Amino acid sequence: MSKKKVTEENEEKKFNDENIATEERDEQPSSENGNAKEDVLEPEEIRSAEDVAEEDMVPVEKFESLKKEYNKLYDKYLRQVAEFENYKKRMSRDLTRRVEFANEELLREVLPIMDDLERTVQATEDDSSEEHLREGLQLVYNNFKNVLKRRGVEPIQSVGEPFDPELHEAVMTQESDEYDSDVVMQEFERGYHLGEKVLRHAKVVVSK
Repeated sequence: MSKKKVTEENEEKKFNDENIATEERDEQPSSENGNAKEDVLEPEEIRSAEDVAEEDMVPVEKFESLKKEYNKLYDKYLRQVAEFENYKKRMSRDLTRRVEFANEELLREVLPIMDDLERTVQATEDDSSEEHLREGLQLVYNNFKNVLKRRGVEPIQSVGEPFDPELHEAVMTQESDEYDSDVVMQEFERGYHLGEKVLRHAKVVVSK
């Protein structure tokens, strides 16, 4: 083989090798270009703001259903508020009626005592006897005491009892040979209680 032919073959081989290398570089992009390609979205992946909004919106049918449910609950709330206000007014009226009825009953029971007083006054006009006056007053006293008893009002027992600030009001203290210390020895004004509640404390004199 001549030297010239060998040289031509070497140059042809070198040329082919350079072409192959160039093709390989074109087929394998650099890492920088590869990253840039990854960050780029395909056209079909891009959604407009309107598309996103439309997907997040509640369907018209569901919105109307929720609106009807809200209106229903709100109407129910308004009715309950109105019913509660009517209940309060009704209870207030009932309480007023009960107080009026209680007063009416008490006054009705006091009327016979008024009749006794009237008869006592008439008796003293016809007959000035002190005995008739005493009997009439005793009758009034007994009737009035019975009215209080029917209402649950009872007198507080004081004389001879130990002084109790829950029941008695000491108006003065006094030396006593008959009673021990701190014992009620005299009652100025009788006290009364309604059940366990004290209506009026008894005004008393306490021994010392």
